[in-house]
Amino acid sequence: MNLRPKLMLAFIFLILVPMIGLGIVSFLNSETLLEKKYSEQTEISLKAVGGNIRYFFKELDQLSDGNLTSSEVQDTLKYRTISPDDASTLIAINQAEKEMKRILFQHPAVSYVVLYSLDGTMFRAFRNDPTTFKPIVFDKLKEQPLYLETLQLGGRSKWIGPYEEQQLTGVAPPLFTQMRLVKDYETLSDIGFMITQYKTEEVYSMLNTFLNPVAEGRDSRYVIVNQEGLILLDSNKQLEGSNLSAFTEGDLASTESYASSRIKFNDVDSLVSAYNLERNGWVLVSVKSWNSLTNENVRFVQWIGMVTVFCVISAILFNVFFVNRVARSIIKVVRKMRLVEQGLLDIRVKAQGKDETVLLANSFNSMVERMGELLTEVRTEQERKQHAEMMLMQAQIKPHFLFNTLESINALAAQNEGQKIMLMVRRLSSLLRTSMHDSEEIVIRQEIEHVRSYLEIQKYRFEDLFTFELNVPEEAYYYTILKLTLQPLVENSIQHGFEGLEEGKGIISIDVQVEARQIVFFVSDNGVGMNEQALMKFADRSGRLEKRRNAAELGERRGLGLRNVADRLRIHYGPAYGMMICSAEGYGTVIRCTIPKSRGERV
Repeated sequence: MNLRPKLMLAFIFLILVPMIGLGIVSFLNSETLLEKKYSEQTEISLKAVGGNIRYFFKELDQLSDGNLTSSEVQDTLKYRTISPDDASTLIAINQAEKEMKRILFQHPAVSYVVLYSLDGTMFRAFRNDPTTFKPIVFDKLKEQPLYLETLQLGGRSKWIGPYEEQQLTGVAPPLFTQMRLVKDYETLSDIGFMITQYKTEEVYSMLNTFLNPVAEGRDSRYVIVNQEGLILLDSNKQLEGSNLSAFTEGDLASTESYASSRIKFNDVDSLVSAYNLERNGWVLVSVKSWNSLTNENVRFVQWIGMVTVFCVISAILFNVFFVNRVARSIIKVVRKMRLVEQGLLDIRVKAQGKDETVLLANSFNSMVERMGELLTEVRTEQERKQHAEMMLMQAQIKPHFLFNTLESINALAAQNEGQKIMLMVRRLSSLLRTSMHDSEEIVIRQEIEHVRSYLEIQKYRFEDLFTFELNVPEEAYYYTILKLTLQPLVENSIQHGFEGLEEGKGIISIDVQVEARQIVFFVSDNGVGMNEQALMKFADRSGRLEKRRNAAELGERRGLGLRNVADRLRIHYGPAYGMMICSAEGYGTVIRCTIPKSRGERV
């Protein structure tokens, strides 16, 4: 597959798809987190409202407990009428009802109080507020199922919510009704029945205190429902008397503790939560519009969506105007590279612009140009190698050196120095054997013996002009080295380093160091040294072969030569290895040769 389709697929699957997927996952995750967050907040609010409502009813129960033992109730219910139509009886009832009015002012929520004595006498006290209880006779009250339930409670409160028992407590306005059996506080015998109605304004106030229509929406509300789902109170006073099932499918009336879910309420997406008030099975339900709750989040999501769309459009434009341009530049370079592979090194890429594609084109042009230079350099190196090998062949057989050595042996024979003749012949034989070795690499032991033989022959020829030292560790003997590497270096010291030096003062040292990955040779002398001009000539490796002197003359005068040794080492071992010269006039010369550690198994 070409680069451009790959870039397009990568753009789609690595940018567009993850970006869209991340947006969808983030939105769904935020919805879940928001629902959990608002559910927790609503639970706190419901517990606070429910706590206030429970405290309200507890306060009314305590008030009612006090009334049961008060003289207004006890004395009134112990009164026995002589005749309902008797004037004294009517006066007594009227006086008792006046006493009962004190109960009305014990709490602002008390709206209506009815007492029934066991003989059926009814005593009433009420405010000017509208009431809903239907004051029926005691015999008809006994027929109500609520009467039996209240008797079974044995004096505890029986609460009736608005709209629960409409035939008895009425409908409007919605009031809470409390029914209690009254006992004589001395004998604990039943003496009557008390019914009290309470206004709901304080409960409405509790419900509306925690409502925030601006943040939670106009459709948000608190409602109180009974176990059958009948809505007793609605903070908005719109759904009272209706059944909760007509507005939502959730079974909230049977909530045991707390429940919350996101469902439809009155065809509006809402967060509906329910909290059990633990009184008569009543449940406090919170309804909050989901859109209102998440209004800010929706705006944030919309803003993120617009940013995402903008990013997608920007990414597409980036892909069209930048990535494609880069791809075209790369494809152009690839096409030119194929021509270079065919050997056309005069190919160049036209650079346009000011970005990295220009750098790529320039680098390609530089690379092709460098390749041409390297090919030329390789050819030059091959010529140098051939020249060095030719000089090596010439250095293997040096007629002048050989003639001088034979003349020295002849002089020893004339002097009848048989021991010295034997030593000279042995050294010459070792020298020739190493020079004529058919392998390019030999072990360091052989190279050291070759140098030792050469130094001893030259030491005799020059009549103790110098002395030499060989410091070679035993472990170095078994590694390999290019043959005739060290001999040209000591030859350079003998022929050029000791000119003008007193006899016996010259010292040549060969030190070998075995390091972790390489072997280092130090060939040093205490001769006259080199001046800066001579060192610069050695450092200049760009001279052309045709400018050199005749090879035979060079081999005769200077042997293999320092330059040829350096070329051989660099060509054979690579640019990381080779030779370095440190010298100054009057301070001698130190030559450092570095080769890799190799045991040369073929040798």
